Amino acid sequence: MYKILLRIKRFIKGFLKVKSETRQKPITSARHKVNKYLMLFLATALIALLYPAENLFYPLDFPKVGEIAREDIISPFQIVISKSESELQQERRDAGSAIPIIIEYNNTTVDSIFSKYKKFMKSALTASNIVSSFRSDSAVDEREVDSVVNGLADNISIQYPLINADAINRLIKEDKVALADSIIERTLRDNIYFTGILSDIKLLPEHKSNSVIVRIGKRDVFLVRDKLLDRSLAYVSFRNQLKSRAVHEDFDADYYYDLGRNFIVPNLLINTEEIISRRNEAVNEIKPIKETVSEGDLIVRAGAKISERQQEILRKIYYQKTLQAEEQGLYEQYLPVMARTLLVLMIFSFLYLYFYHFKRQIYNSNPKILTIFLIIALELMLIYIVDVKLQLSEYIYPIIIFSILITILFDTETGIFSTFALALLLGVLHRFNFPLVLITVTAGTIACFTTRQVRQRSEFFRSILYLSITYVVLIYVIESFDISSTKGEILNLIGLGLLNAIISPLLAIGILPVFESLFGFTTDITLLELSDLNRPLLKRLALEAPGSYHHSIVVGNLAEAAAKAINANSLLARVGAYYHDIGKIEIPEYFVENQLGIKSKHQDLTPTMSAIILSSHVKKGRFIGEEADLPDEVLNFIEEHHGTMSMPYFYNKAKEQADEEPDISEFSYPGPKPQKRETAIVMLADSVEAASRTLSDPKPSRISNLVQGIINDRFQSGELEDCPLTLKDLAQIRESFVQILIGVFHHRVEYPKKEAVE
Repeated sequence: MYKILLRIKRFIKGFLKVKSETRQKPITSARHKVNKYLMLFLATALIALLYPAENLFYPLDFPKVGEIAREDIISPFQIVISKSESELQQERRDAGSAIPIIIEYNNTTVDSIFSKYKKFMKSALTASNIVSSFRSDSAVDEREVDSVVNGLADNISIQYPLINADAINRLIKEDKVALADSIIERTLRDNIYFTGILSDIKLLPEHKSNSVIVRIGKRDVFLVRDKLLDRSLAYVSFRNQLKSRAVHEDFDADYYYDLGRNFIVPNLLINTEEIISRRNEAVNEIKPIKETVSEGDLIVRAGAKISERQQEILRKIYYQKTLQAEEQGLYEQYLPVMARTLLVLMIFSFLYLYFYHFKRQIYNSNPKILTIFLIIALELMLIYIVDVKLQLSEYIYPIIIFSILITILFDTETGIFSTFALALLLGVLHRFNFPLVLITVTAGTIACFTTRQVRQRSEFFRSILYLSITYVVLIYVIESFDISSTKGEILNLIGLGLLNAIISPLLAIGILPVFESLFGFTTDITLLELSDLNRPLLKRLALEAPGSYHHSIVVGNLAEAAAKAINANSLLARVGAYYHDIGKIEIPEYFVENQLGIKSKHQDLTPTMSAIILSSHVKKGRFIGEEADLPDEVLNFIEEHHGTMSMPYFYNKAKEQADEEPDISEFSYPGPKPQKRETAIVMLADSVEAASRTLSDPKPSRISNLVQGIINDRFQSGELEDCPLTLKDLAQIRESFVQILIGVFHHRVEYPKKEAVE
């Protein structure tokens, strides 16, 4: 999988023609210029027309919800605000669902039930009187009375078969019919039939309201849905009411329940037709017009916040003006688009002018310009998501991601100028939002300064600290000017700013490797990772070519000290020195530092073959480095550390063996010559370290003369003519080399030998 990704990356870099800065040559072809300015116009068009698309045709100062009106806004003509289809549908649904359930109370059923109940009680009372008169006769015993009671009860049970026979028998025998009649009828009327009885409560339609209308005659009674009874609930309620009364009136509630429960009959009916009719009427009363604003009406007062209603009215005014312009054949509706496009083009043109006059390497590199435009596009996409999709505050816009990426990939100056360009761009795209411009400039500049020298990823936490302080101060100052902002709102906004200051740098860390890899950038973070001596390639060099490995470590120390002396990139010089000889891994035994006293392999080879083998480590090193995914800035050290120097030993040997003078190019390295100060330093350090091994008595004066001689030779041979080293730089490099080598070959005290003990 890794190899597949590596090939994809190489294909993209090849397609974009991505090269390191030292290998980029100024391209003046017409096609190159066309592509450069095509990117300018294409980026302008895409950003101006697509961000944000829904506000494309609005004027640049079109107010947004929550913004403060700068002046009174008065309606220039009558405005009719229509409801949207979704609003109409929602209002119709609400109106329909607001109609309560209508239930008809059937008085006829109730009258019939109580008529039947009265007949039952009258029959019971008659039977009870008969029993009483029969019991008054002293000649009649109790068994005869029971027989009479049973006979009368059986007759009543035949007429009312559903009533419990034992309860009827007891009612007649106890002679308390009037009391039972009073209690049962009162309970039925006051508690059961007061609201009525449904056949089944489950048949009641679902409704968002908890109230229903029970129509009793011509009177509508609103009841809570939970108070309605069906037959089973009525039974329970009837028993509970009887038991409650029995506590105070002293009667058997269960016995009365058996007498009265059969007179509980449903008398409520759901009026479905009227419910539907009322709902249709309510829906038809919903009008499609939301609001009418007359000409001259004040829409927004100066200093007030724009509400959603006011923004909708302003949007309607703009639409009507646009329609009037279209009818008259005018093009005012396109003015916002044209103005936005021109302003965006102006901002990007300033960016191009800055690159042309102060950062020519960026201007000459179309891939680098493409990188900047892609980072801008990424930034705008993130802001669009936060602003439009998530509808969060502008204090959570991840603007510092842009500043951090530009600063690390390019330099601090480019990062600061690009941040100012981004601030202007956001100000235009967000209707001249000054607080957003201020936040972008301030927070972005702080991000640039705090990430200008990042040697390890943990240093991003320093940036988070300074950015957190910046956001706290900015938000407090900006929101203090808004009188309507409360302390709670300010604290919430400060929390969002702190969250932004923490998340944005962490996101930048994750995004950074993508641009590093695809567009050939070599940052200090990448170099620090490559400087780890436990990297697989360096471990392999240490195991397979230990002499070359130790030589590279010393060269790295020399190069780092020299680079610091002339204010060059010391980290790049050290890392480049570590990897400059990795091409010797394949055949280490053909290089003197790895032979360890063994007979030289070159004794059996022709000088030409030896020269080919020695020079091959440059091409092989480049190939091995590419396979290990080393960045181009490091790979250049492999190709440039010998430049186009000749191999005098094998050249002279070939002259001795040949009849005619051999071609010097066959005994020279392929080059190119060093293009940067760092690669030139490694070339000098490589030669100085190798030559210093030949000193038999490495005194300081001899070391100094050796270093000076090598530097003079490289200078006079023209190997340093393509790099920007000055004579002053060479003098400082010589001094740093001498100091390091004196430390390496420092004098030690000779300890006396221990005498043998007899």
